[in-house]
Amino acid sequence: MTPQKSPDAGGGDANTALSAREAFSPANGGHGIPLLFQRLQSSALALIVANMVPLYGVMALHWKVGPILVFYWVENLAVGFFNLFKMARARGPIGDSHMTLNNRPVTEDSRKALMFFFAMHYGGFTLGHGVFVMVMFAPGMTNILSQSGLAFLVLFFSHGYSYWRNFIGRGEFQRVSFARLFWQPYARVIIMHLTILAGGALAASMGSPMVALMVLIGLKTLIDLSAHWLERRKFGETAHARIPV
Repeated sequence: MTPQKSPDAGGGDANTALSAREAFSPANGGHGIPLLFQRLQSSALALIVANMVPLYGVMALHWKVGPILVFYWVENLAVGFFNLFKMARARGPIGDSHMTLNNRPVTEDSRKALMFFFAMHYGGFTLGHGVFVMVMFAPGMTNILSQSGLAFLVLFFSHGYSYWRNFIGRGEFQRVSFARLFWQPYARVIIMHLTILAGGALAASMGSPMVALMVLIGLKTLIDLSAHWLERRKFGETAHARIPV
């Protein structure tokens, strides 16, 4: 069982690139300030608060690279968990995904099968990522579950609030199909965590100085905000909307 997506399924990429250029244009806001930072409200603020937990860990709990990367790995669980809720609730047109399952076009009858396959596929991806992080960066964190309790609470609240505020509250579920949502978490997670792992390896090689760790946290937060904003543009807002995110 392998879902496939035709080359034209990503038709939104050109629009996404255009939106990114528009966001940094002086025409948006009159001062050249990225539109992203003009609209930091609600779910984006919750995201920023969640990303401040590692900063607290570094400054108050003396975290090194390992606990920070474990915290970011936990976010994968929140992303996958709420993506299943999105796939269950999505009511957008299925034809725009151009996806096939077992060489057959995905239809409404495929929803449960695709959700199950996503849980297995994404779950395996997340497990492999977690093992890599633990072996390479946090081999001594034997009490990982107790240390990750705060991470679970904060990250699940942040992503849960975004789900309620944007996907449900702003009607994004009416404009995206469950088939398109199958692939949605991967681009964000892969790009973000490749950057984080590279930055984490560099910080670890330097002895985990506080400055390097703070740069790593800041970089991750910026990537997270950008991905969050582009997702809102893709699924819920028009190019010139001024709706707070």
